[in-house]
Amino acid sequence: MFIKIIYLTISVFFLSVASRVHAQCDASIGEIEYLFDNLSIYKIKSQVDAEKTIRVDTINTTDCTLYFSISSQNQGYLKSTSQLIDYQIRLENQLLSSTINQIKISNNKVDISLVIPAGTPVKSGYYTDRLQLKLYDVNKHIVDEKEIEIETNIEPRTSLSLLGYNTFSNTVYLGELKPTEKYTMFPSLQIVTNTDIQLNISSENKGRLIHSIFSTKYGVNYTLQLGGEEVNLAKASSLNFSYSGQTEFFIPLSIQLEDFKDQAAGEYSDVIRFQISPLNY
Repeated sequence: MFIKIIYLTISVFFLSVASRVHAQCDASIGEIEYLFDNLSIYKIKSQVDAEKTIRVDTINTTDCTLYFSISSQNQGYLKSTSQLIDYQIRLENQLLSSTINQIKISNNKVDISLVIPAGTPVKSGYYTDRLQLKLYDVNKHIVDEKEIEIETNIEPRTSLSLLGYNTFSNTVYLGELKPTEKYTMFPSLQIVTNTDIQLNISSENKGRLIHSIFSTKYGVNYTLQLGGEEVNLAKASSLNFSYSGQTEFFIPLSIQLEDFKDQAAGEYSDVIRFQISPLNY
């Protein structure tokens, strides 16, 4: 009887050791949840970053010590047909780099943020990337992996303003009109855009300053200089601006009077209208 008890005790001991030797972590990547996304409304003039935040849960994590890594198919770029956007990948608010590429998981989840830093030049368009997620055990062996397709459509955004003015209209007084005189005291146009644009220009009186009372009898013809380019206001005109990394344009305005004589005294005026619109949308 004494020998049998010893044999039974030894058997149980070896069964317990064998069980621990063959135990392994069965954790895997579970639900993927999109928490926040404002990439599509990114503005170049914004003072804050734009980001997409994704939460990845892990399951069957009992007695597992887990690490998580992420890699980008485009090497950290959102890619469209015409541009690459350099963005940041942050895991649990830590910026991934060559020195930090794996994060220890706590609370069975990890938050991934894809960030476009404020001030990054970005052209509107449809952008994609593919992320490779990997889950590791304590020995840094891969226990699960998954891919996520990243897509965002950054909307075209344009704005037009008169530099130094808070309204969409402004009156410029030329003083006494002189034949062939050039007047440069106009506000500059400020254009902010993330896409190719068309600037439309029109004159209410077709490029003519007309008398406030005798509008059909007295008038002074003029031309508009927009930057270094002369615009004929006898008909509606347009200028195209191509986006090439430049997001802000400053365009000085001036007018050149044509020669005139025998005009009646009084006030002469015209209204010039400017309008911008995205191209190819």
